Amino acid sequence: MTATNAAAAESDAEARSILERAAAASFPPLHAVHHLLSVGVCVRCIFRMFGAFSHACSYESCCSICFGILLPTCHQDEGVVPFDDISRIDIITSMVSQAIQREGYQIDGFSLEISLPAVVAANERAIRLYMKEKYGSENWFKDEMFSQQTMSAKEGLRLLIAPSLEKQLGVKHGNNSFRIRLTYTHDDASLKLKSLLPNDSNRKRKAESREGNDTRRNSTYDDKQTLSEADSFIHKSLEGIQDKEFCSLFKLPPEKVSKPCHLVISFLRSPIYIGGRYLKLSRNVSQSCWIIDDERMGEASVEEIIKESVCAISRGDGYKFHAAGREDIDVRMLGSGRPFLIEVLNVRSIPSAIEIQQISDKINSSEKKHVRIRNLKLVDNEIWAMMREGEAEKQEAVCCPHMDF
Repeated sequence: MTATNAAAAESDAEARSILERAAAASFPPLHAVHHLLSVGVCVRCIFRMFGAFSHACSYESCCSICFGILLPTCHQDEGVVPFDDISRIDIITSMVSQAIQREGYQIDGFSLEISLPAVVAANERAIRLYMKEKYGSENWFKDEMFSQQTMSAKEGLRLLIAPSLEKQLGVKHGNNSFRIRLTYTHDDASLKLKSLLPNDSNRKRKAESREGNDTRRNSTYDDKQTLSEADSFIHKSLEGIQDKEFCSLFKLPPEKVSKPCHLVISFLRSPIYIGGRYLKLSRNVSQSCWIIDDERMGEASVEEIIKESVCAISRGDGYKFHAAGREDIDVRMLGSGRPFLIEVLNVRSIPSAIEIQQISDKINSSEKKHVRIRNLKLVDNEIWAMMREGEAEKQEAVCCPHMDF
């Protein structure tokens, strides 16, 4: 036995000892705890279901409820990521940290979003009903022990990962515009569960199967879009199934599993808004990019001129241009200018006040005197009020058919 395996075995023994001591107090009898372990429920899920979630647990296989999510051996895009001891959480947070650095995000905090496959909720319900069926007549058993008020698997995972991420990233977890999303999927289990749910299409597929027509049934499951829609469908369907019907549809307890979930790590920052007022000095520049039959109308557009400089600094995934009204291509926008916003999506860096000024200087010093901007700044709650103000104003628009600036 390697040192790592020995440490894992020691951790398992300690966790089981904790469970045994808990069973002597507020937990169910020891034989019930051992029975849950025998049907593949992990130590953390046992604690969680009895309202006594613990950080200090390990276990040797995938859980028949959470698929190992709370003891995270997982499949990630690079392949299987095995964990042998308490560093398992740190390895996931290390992957998150490396991905943030690779993407070039600059962050001052984060919020953590977790998406779990709906089959986790189905398996937990199956275990609850199984325990009620097996131990419901015993004095120690109370429905309250398995009430829906106990900690969810999602919240348990958040409690495990958030502190480790704080330590790894050096910033605090909370309500932040930068969101880390951990998406767990288990296609095989989700598709199997979906096939058991009562609905017209499933009944039709089962009838076709009985008639020997398996080809059409299997082709339905080969559609990857079905996989992405499955969990939403399962959640809605499970909510409408009464316990008696649930027991007739699903195996109690759920089968033991050996394949862990697949983990995808992604990031998203809420849009930032950079706004000000623009003056259009040329009658050969449109407000937005204008192309007809693959031919550009005009020399350039206000939108492209401004967004090029903004996106170079903020490094976003995309942008949207908003303006308070518009003018025709052959109409100049003079006076105090027209209010506009650039909405930048999923930026890697939020521009500083100095960088905002650099954007303004670059546009205003361009040799092509098409567009000038004023009062450029990062805006937040004031953005739409500023736009409404601009729409209400009667800006001066000068049409010069015989002159070009």
